[in-house]
Amino acid sequence: MTIYMAIATVSYLGMVLGFAFRKQRKRHVPLMHFAIITDLTLVLVLEFQRSAIKTAVGLTLDWMQQTHVTVSTLAAVCYIPMLWMGWAILRGKSGPNTARRHKILGWVTFALRTLGFVFMFSMIERVQNL
Repeated sequence: MTIYMAIATVSYLGMVLGFAFRKQRKRHVPLMHFAIITDLTLVLVLEFQRSAIKTAVGLTLDWMQQTHVTVSTLAAVCYIPMLWMGWAILRGKSGPNTARRHKILGWVTFALRTLGFVFMFSMIERVQNL
């Protein structure tokens, strides 16, 4: 396991805990902020240190590695509306369906992030060959 995978694992565990405490706002919010910020920071670090985007579009990944990249990217894209809706709910300025949409998108985002985490381990061989 690389340091990047270890950081991703800690981030994922933060998300699992945040998801488990989704009905306890005082625990849910900081855990999810930690997980999302850590994930997005890790993506930026991988881009600057490893040219992750170039690798992802370079057609050199096998199907499991490409699945990791695809579902992880989709999860990261989902973070933006998740944060926006969550902040609106926290401020009390959300619409009548915001909490329901946040919940549904939360399940989708968590499923994508879980798949990304599982398929992350397909990258071990690639990283060891660098």
